[in-house]
Amino acid sequence: MRRLATLAIGALALVAMLIAGCGSKSKATPTATSQAATSPTSAATSTEPIKLGMITSLTGNFSVLGQFDRNAVQLIVDQVNKAGGVNGRKVDVQILDDQSNPTQAAVVARQLISSGVSAIVGPVFSSNCLAVLDAVEAAKIPMITTCASDSQVNPVRPYIFMAPPTAGIVADKLMAYLQAKGLTKIAVIHDTTEFGKAGWDAIKRDAGKYGLTVVDEEPYDITATSFVPGLTHVKNSGAQALISWGAGPPAVTITKEFRQLGLTIPLLFSHAQASPLYIKPAGSAADGVIVGTSLGAMGQYLPDGNPSKSVILAFDKAYEAAYNGAPAEFAYDAYGAIHMILNAIAKVGTNPQAIQKQLEQTTFVSTDGTYHYSATNHAGLGPDAVWVARVQNGQMVPTNFSKNGK
Repeated sequence: MRRLATLAIGALALVAMLIAGCGSKSKATPTATSQAATSPTSAATSTEPIKLGMITSLTGNFSVLGQFDRNAVQLIVDQVNKAGGVNGRKVDVQILDDQSNPTQAAVVARQLISSGVSAIVGPVFSSNCLAVLDAVEAAKIPMITTCASDSQVNPVRPYIFMAPPTAGIVADKLMAYLQAKGLTKIAVIHDTTEFGKAGWDAIKRDAGKYGLTVVDEEPYDITATSFVPGLTHVKNSGAQALISWGAGPPAVTITKEFRQLGLTIPLLFSHAQASPLYIKPAGSAADGVIVGTSLGAMGQYLPDGNPSKSVILAFDKAYEAAYNGAPAEFAYDAYGAIHMILNAIAKVGTNPQAIQKQLEQTTFVSTDGTYHYSATNHAGLGPDAVWVARVQNGQMVPTNFSKNGK
């Protein structure tokens, strides 16, 4: 595994917290190091590397997202190994490319299962997540995914956990924002991937709770290159706001064509666009756009009392030092996933079933917020992990709605 350059002091402090067991909070529980040293499931006496797997998109339509995931995992694992590993054992992560394709995702999932990994950081593309769930669940290997498909954890699958906020939480926060603005009629444009359908389903289900009526729905294929017909329908629908829900490049084109058609109603995006990957290519057309985002992108604006703030700022510093650029939303998701897996291993060793049980007892302060996993909650994050931001001069800044604690 590639060794990184000198790391930021703040990031190394995070690794020390992990190895010392301070990254996870639980009542009357020994530190990770002391518990692992005495646990019968611990492999602290072994010198073999800890074998983990990662499935992500390194080629294909979602490769940019997957590269952020890979970078974050690589960074954390290198930090941990440099600090001495987990219970004295180095960590070896096998990172496999799913090519942004569900069929290939299933193939590489089987490869990781056959190789004997103890846990997996799962895909970033929601359709790929669904393609691997059954095989991973049947193998009884814990997996924390970085995709935002609600159906992977609802209903709960014992071995499947997710790192990003659910579509339902983000959709509800955006609709609460629109309600606070006094708006009542919305249009929705969404892709037909699993992620796009998850957002649309959440909006349909909960719109009435916020006094909203959906007056137009415009689905599109992820390969579409122009959205003028759908946006024209929106323009003529009487909608007072447009929520766009999808992943990848279409968001940039939607934004630019929205402006070109002279639409002046609020344009809102999901957490998939809470990143420079959307804001930079959209340019000035993105100014004024509203985005639902997890806490990572809001780090500098969080109140000092928010426990995620120092974690985010330290990770940002380390990531920028390693990769000469800021992390995106997807890197924050992967940060939480790999940290929670390593923290569980520090406590109970490398047996996959023991890791799964430990994850279900995890409360963990991360870059996305504070996770509260349990046997009945494998999503982990709550509404307080999502803020509503506005794009302003190429940067995301919090809206007054979120600064006021909503």
